[in-house]
Amino acid sequence: MKNQIIKGSSFPDPIVDVKIKFTSEMVNEYIPVWNRVCENENKGIAFLALIMAHKEGFKKGSRSYRFNNPGNIGNTDSGKNKALKSLEDGIKLQLDYIKRVASGNHKAFPLNKLVRIKPFYSEEIANNPKTYANKSPWVPGYEFIYTGQLQQFVKIYSTGARSGNGYLSLIISYFDNMGIKINSETTIQEIIKMK
Repeated sequence: MKNQIIKGSSFPDPIVDVKIKFTSEMVNEYIPVWNRVCENENKGIAFLALIMAHKEGFKKGSRSYRFNNPGNIGNTDSGKNKALKSLEDGIKLQLDYIKRVASGNHKAFPLNKLVRIKPFYSEEIANNPKTYANKSPWVPGYEFIYTGQLQQFVKIYSTGARSGNGYLSLIISYFDNMGIKINSETTIQEIIKMK
């Protein structure tokens, strides 16, 4: 719906259990490097980086793959891309990004402050109907006090996450598969400390 603003950070669709099947690029390229880079990291932050790389579409031909940027960090709906020298650099960027968000040192994630996300028309969604499961390119806006909740984090991080609970459901399902119970209100600060 054009110009819709949701008060709070909950999208009205249910959060569902999602079956997860990694691409061969995730299994053969991302995970071996991720294992090495995340060797001394807590499971929570490592798992979050991995499942986000999966959701961001790390496979041949995708932006995240072509630019060694598995989190699509700095890649925008307008087509701007942030290229990294290696996949290892891309995973390190993911971990650094998540840590900066959790510590309150990222301007897009201002702890305990009002966040206003404007509604807009997304060319990215309009031009990629398969990737976005035929979602409307009219993305709702949000207004909430950012406290670090997972549902808030994904709304700021991902345009597609603003018009459904697919991203949120995927993260929660993956953690559940790994034996860690989280929900939409679990904070990024709590997640990165999980061992």
